[in-house]
Amino acid sequence: MPYTTTHVLVGIILIELFRDFFIKDNKKFPRYYILIMAIASIFPDLEYIFQMPNLHRNLLHTLFVPLLFLILGFITMQTKIKNKEIKKRHLKLPIILFIFAAGSFLHILLDVLLRDGAMLFYPFLDAKIGLSLISYFPISESIVLIILDALLLFFWIFWMEFKLKISDYF
Repeated sequence: MPYTTTHVLVGIILIELFRDFFIKDNKKFPRYYILIMAIASIFPDLEYIFQMPNLHRNLLHTLFVPLLFLILGFITMQTKIKNKEIKKRHLKLPIILFIFAAGSFLHILLDVLLRDGAMLFYPFLDAKIGLSLISYFPISESIVLIILDALLLFFWIFWMEFKLKISDYF
C-alpha cells in the first residue's frame, strides 16, 4: 500500500484543486474541509491502526465504505440534519460525509493502482483487485514510494507558495 503521506497528500492536493477551480469562495468551502480530507484519506487504514492486521484491506477497503458515506451524505442533506459545533465553523455535515466518501474512495483507488490492491466487494467476493503499478519500476518499491511522497510534498509546497501566496502570512 502507498505510505500514509501519499494518501494524505493526494487527498489534500485534489481537494485544494477542487476548491480553487470550482468553488473559489472561502465561506462556501472553508479550509477546515482540507483537514477533514486529510483524515478521510487515511480512514480505511483504521483497521490497521487498531491492531486488526487480519482485517487489513478487507473490511474498510471495500467500495461499500465510500458508498455508505455517500448515502449518509444524501440522507443528511435531505433531512437537513445540523450540528451547532459544525455550523460554528461554517461547515455542513453532508459535505463532510461527501468528503469522507471521496477520501476513502481515493485511498482505496491508490491501493488498487499502486500496490496489490484490495478486496473491493468483501465479504461478498474475496478476490483481491490490484494493478501493482509500482512493481513495474526497476528500483525497489519502497524507494518508488519515497520518491512519490517527495514529489507530492514538493508539489503541495509550491502550490501553497505560488498559488496561495502562503509567504504573505509570515
